[in-house]
Formats: sequence, structure tokens, C-alpha cells
Amino acid sequence: MEAGKMKVSVVVPVYNTERYLQRCLDSILSQTFKDFEVLCIDDGSSDKSWEIIESYAVKDERFRPVQLKENHGVPYARNLALDIAGGEYVYFMDSDDWIDSGLIEAMYNAAIRTGNDVVINRNWYKEYDDPSERKPSGDFGFIKPEPGYYSPSLVQSRFFPVVWTRLYRLKYLNDNNIRSPLLKGGVEDNFFTSLAEILQEKSYIFSGPYYHYYQRAGSLVTQPGAGFRHFENYRLFYDELRARNIPRGRARLYSVPRKLVMENESQYNFIRSFFADIVDEVKEFPKYYSFVDMFLLKEMLSCPDYSEWLSKYNPSAYLSYFSYIKKNGDYPSTVSIP
Repeated sequence: MEAGKMKVSVVVPVYNTERYLQRCLDSILSQTFKDFEVLCIDDGSSDKSWEIIESYAVKDERFRPVQLKENHGVPYARNLALDIAGGEYVYFMDSDDWIDSGLIEAMYNAAIRTGNDVVINRNWYKEYDDPSERKPSGDFGFIKPEPGYYSPSLVQSRFFPVVWTRLYRLKYLNDNNIRSPLLKGGVEDNFFTSLAEILQEKSYIFSGPYYHYYQRAGSLVTQPGAGFRHFENYRLFYDELRARNIPRGRARLYSVPRKLVMENESQYNFIRSFFADIVDEVKEFPKYYSFVDMFLLKEMLSCPDYSEWLSKYNPSAYLSYFSYIKKNGDYPSTVSIP
């Protein structure tokens, strides 16, 4: 389909989420905004997800189902959708989440009103099986209540790096060759959102209807290895900035994920080598990093090898260095790095 014939392409990669998929797709059908298509990419599901997708395509011609015989991962499915999307704008969803009925209309109106290639809705809830645990998004220490413009560096360094908070102009993504790296692991948004943000002249954030981000046990982002995948994505992002001759001082080059497990020496060496490459730039622009970010960088560069790291920290425990800090006193206000 020729890009621009639809106003919005909603992209939903699907993999074995039959339990949640109808809730997701029904929330799309409930939108007050009607000029959209839905690209449901079944990524080799072995459950009944494909049958569910087909049933929606039968009753609504706006659904464009695509079935992949093998599982390739979310980045592959999203890239495929971008190559065939017919919308002027693209909105990404996860197949176990859902959206308020006015969300797409609010995001489209924000894009038209501002002319921005990317617009950001700051509002979402973390949803749990127990409704009392629901948690709203905050202001991230810099977002004002009223809609407004911010520097792309500020947004990239401090705002949640997920695609479903954004609406993207498809031409902008294509003209700038912005695609997801083909890495599996549940944190594929880091590279994509960071690059798309940094290439803008200004970022726009508003408070719209809510995205409902379901916290599902067993999802990729809850797995121990997801923490290491953050660093794989940031390494690719750093290399991309160099290849495009974009000043690295405009961007945060890494962040410590909520859960980080270095499961073997190879992963330790990967992260340590990356830190050695970027340490001078981190020193020059420390404002983009938290204390925990700086603590990990310092500790890894001060350990000459994996065996010494093991003697100080247990890599099989989530953020074991947090425990180390707590046992040895409060967080200092600054951390000197080598």
C-alpha cells in the first residue's frame, strides 16, 4: 500500500499472546479516530494468536494480517511493518497492552498541530493482575503539566525509551533510515527511540489519554538477560552516532537497567570494553547519567578482570552492586570515575 493513503498505521507484533490479544485489538477498534490500518504481524506463534488475528481481519478490512512461519523477534516484525505501512504516521503497540479510546486521535492531532515528526504522550499506567498495584507515569523530573517543547538530548537522556509513547511520521523514519537493530531480548526500543529523538530539532511532549502497559510475568523484559541487552542496544546506538557524525555530547550513551545480570565473562568483557570506549565522553557530559550509572562504570573500569568482579559482586543477583552500596553507606553525591 502506498504510504500516506491512511493517516495512521498501528503496528502490533504478536507472539503467543492469545490470552491478551483480543483486549489489545478491541482497544484499537474502540478508537474515536477511525482513519487507520492495523498491521498485525504474527511472529511465528504456536498458540491461537493467528486465528484471533484472522477473525479481526474478516470483520474489519482495516486489519492487515501478516503471518511469519518462524519467530524472528519484535525488531524484525516492526521493520517489516514499516516497509509495508500505508499510513502517514506509525504507532507501535505491544500485543499484551491496551489503549484508551482517544489515544490515537490525541497523538495524531498533536502531530498535525505541531508539525513534529515525533510527538510524545507522557501518560501511561503500569498495569498488574492486581489493580491496586497500578502505577502511573510521572514527570521524570522535567516534564511540565502543560504541553511543550524540550531539547532532544534532555528527552533521550531522561524519558522512558519505549516506542508506544510516541507517534512517528513514516517519511521521517524512512528518510533517515531509522529501523530497529535485529536483536532479541525485550529492550529493542532503546536504539530506535534514541536515534529518532536525537535526529529531531526539538521534542514535543503532551499529556494525553493513557496507554496501559501490562506487567506480564515471563515477558522478555522481566528476564535476567534483558539487562545485558540494554548495553547491546546502546553500543549499537553509539556506533550509529559515530557513523552519522553526530556529536555524542547530545545523547546519553548508556543507562543502567533496573535488572542487570552479567551471566558470563563474555558479557562482562563486552560492557567493560564499551565503558572504556565512552568514558571520556561520560566525563564531559555527566549530567545525563544517574549515580547508579556512574557507580557501575567506575566499578567495572576499576576491576581488571572478571575474577575480581566476581570477588566483589555476585552477577547472578539483580543489581548486586545496589546491595553493596547499601551495606557500605548512603549514596555519595558524586562518583569519581577513572
